[in-house]
Amino acid sequence: MFTWGEIVLLFLKLANAIMGAVNQDKWMRAGADAEIAKISAAILAKTTAGKVIMEKVNAMSEAEVDAGLRGLEPK
Repeated sequence: MFTWGEIVLLFLKLANAIMGAVNQDKWMRAGADAEIAKISAAILAKTTAGKVIMEKVNAMSEAEVDAGLRGLEPK
């Protein structure tokens, strides 16, 4: 049979294990959320840069676009 001290210790170990699992889950979610935010910011920056480039290209004449692209062709 268990003594009262052993029962209390067992209960505390169980509570500690449950709290550890809950905290680990919170940390995992926080890390995932931070990574999603970082990647989203990178995508937004690329999208913004792409819009700026498209505005510049759309403002150019067809001859200017051809001249700009001519140097990019593989040789």
